[in-house]
Amino acid sequence: MIYKLKTSNNSIKLFIALIFPAVMYCQTSERKVSDAIEQFMTTENPREGIQDLLKHQVVVEQVNDSLKGHFYLNLGIAYGQINHADSSFYFLDKSEKIANQIPSNFLLAMINNTRGLVYMGKAEYESSLSAYQEVMRLAEGKNDKRLNDVLSKTYGNLGGVYYQLGQMDKALETTKKCLTLSQTINDTTDIALNHLRLAMVYNDMNQLDNGIEHLNKARTFFKNLNNATMLVYAESNLGKVFKKKQNLDSAFVHYQEAHKYAKTLGEQEEYITTLLAMSSVKLEQDMLNKATDYAQKALFVAKKNGFSNSEQQAYDLLYQIALKKGKPNEALNFRNAYIKLADSLSSVEVKARVAALETQYETAKKEKEIQKLTFESQLNKAYLEKARNKQLIIAVSGFAVILIIIIFFVSKHKKEKAERIAQSLQVEALQKRFIELHSSPAELSVDLKMQELNQKLETPLTDREFEALKLCIAGKTNSEIAGELFVSVSTIKFHLRNAYSKLGVNNRKEAFKYMLKSI
Repeated sequence: MIYKLKTSNNSIKLFIALIFPAVMYCQTSERKVSDAIEQFMTTENPREGIQDLLKHQVVVEQVNDSLKGHFYLNLGIAYGQINHADSSFYFLDKSEKIANQIPSNFLLAMINNTRGLVYMGKAEYESSLSAYQEVMRLAEGKNDKRLNDVLSKTYGNLGGVYYQLGQMDKALETTKKCLTLSQTINDTTDIALNHLRLAMVYNDMNQLDNGIEHLNKARTFFKNLNNATMLVYAESNLGKVFKKKQNLDSAFVHYQEAHKYAKTLGEQEEYITTLLAMSSVKLEQDMLNKATDYAQKALFVAKKNGFSNSEQQAYDLLYQIALKKGKPNEALNFRNAYIKLADSLSSVEVKARVAALETQYETAKKEKEIQKLTFESQLNKAYLEKARNKQLIIAVSGFAVILIIIIFFVSKHKKEKAERIAQSLQVEALQKRFIELHSSPAELSVDLKMQELNQKLETPLTDREFEALKLCIAGKTNSEIAGELFVSVSTIKFHLRNAYSKLGVNNRKEAFKYMLKSI
């Protein structure tokens, strides 16, 4: 009897010793997935975020449903940010299935808000509106801080849809609701952004005084938040509005403030743009020496950094200033420099580079490779799960516990091996994506045809994205593109981000290299 008791105690100890590592492994898996999600939220490059998240896809099935749902949500967000809509919807659907089972209105609201953004990127505004309406159904009238936070963002996005559709009355109404909600939840950053959105709408409606009022409020908030980047935008727009009202003194003051912030941030594009703006104001005020100084500074920095369109604009300003000074020879020199620069952008040398680069550039189908790796990983998981279940059925005694633990660690080893293989294939796919090119997009211009370009893309560009991209490739700054298309700088950045993603590039230089091979 004593012997049996000892044996029983030893069995319990053995069982605890064997099961404890399994419990600790589950806790470790949840910590890894949780850390991966937190890291993604602070990652600026969504492509890097996708790679980091996919590394944990093998272990995510072992964590709790709530964490699993947020993991797939963040993958959906990441793919949406690079405009891979199909992959984004795939992971959002997986997250939604889990959210309905838990259930979690907050997770469902986040999913639909993300869907709305992805549809906006595809210019499918009706589908975007439907997604946002689902968020409102889930969140409106609920006394829940997290739901109100999602609802506030949704109102802002919904206002953006109406703005893109040119429905300014609805854009104004929705943005006002967004401002009220952001004030209720005391989200200072959202309050400032909503004042900017209202200013954009009012300025497009030519209600300039209302626009100035909200720009001033936004500026105050951004000063308190110490957000120099948004202060550049607010001050520049105040300068534009006052110049439009022919209040040149106030316009210059705001352009000067924007210039100071741009200099502090090291933003060369905005630094040049504000110099040119200050020069144009001084030209209108007949303060020709100061106008010359600002234009010369802008010309120097534009040449140094390869902003050819800004260089042209500087030559044009200097030409106008020289004419006002009564110096025709000097004016002629600036005009000739302007023409020479314009001609160089479409020279025969550029066409020769295009022909050479066409034979070197190779495009990799990254999204398809990632999808392939995803499905392979799922098949491996299914196989390992099946093997584990078979062992559990066979287990009929205490010794079965040992067998299960052995299988568990073997499975872990196989999964880690599969993960390493998947990572290796991903790296190989990414390495095929780019080759070394040595031409500067700011020095060149290409003749683009939208229909021919879209035939080469999995997701075609919209008219607005193509117009913005074409002007960007021509060397124009975001501010200049916004002026030509009569929209805000933030809208241009939104269109360019979508265009870059559809081309599979990260910036205007890579976009130009892609266009070279498309001519």
